[in-house]
Amino acid sequence: MPRPGERKAARRALTGVVGAGTFLAAMFVTSAAAPLPSDGGVTVTLNDYCQDSGAVGRLADGRTVYCTQVQNTDAFVWSFSRNPIPRDPNTRGYTCDGDACHWPDGSAVPNYQRCGVLCGEPPTNGDVQSGLYDCLRAGAEFEECERRIR
Repeated sequence: MPRPGERKAARRALTGVVGAGTFLAAMFVTSAAAPLPSDGGVTVTLNDYCQDSGAVGRLADGRTVYCTQVQNTDAFVWSFSRNPIPRDPNTRGYTCDGDACHWPDGSAVPNYQRCGVLCGEPPTNGDVQSGLYDCLRAGAEFEECERRIR
């Protein structure tokens, strides 16, 4: 039969092993739930405002995005392109669903007035005709698709 001192030591050892196992399990569950991008970039949302021009981020699907300036403004947004974009996607006067974009009165927004896939909208005719839409849909990064269509 174990002595009282031996029982305490055994209990402490068991508590330590269980505690360490619980800590490690919690650590792995936490890291699996929120993986960090391999390049150290942060997970962001396309078109959200950002502050650090040129910073690199990742979308939830793993695509690379950049903190890019909106032309003729002091605003910066997360964009597929490193180059300045022509319009602030957060100040659009229209909304888009999976297929089209509409003005508040319900009328369709002409493609030439839209940002298209660059801003996470349905593709414009130019996005389709240039091959940009198909390239992005195939999973390539924006910069690779841009090189292909030049």
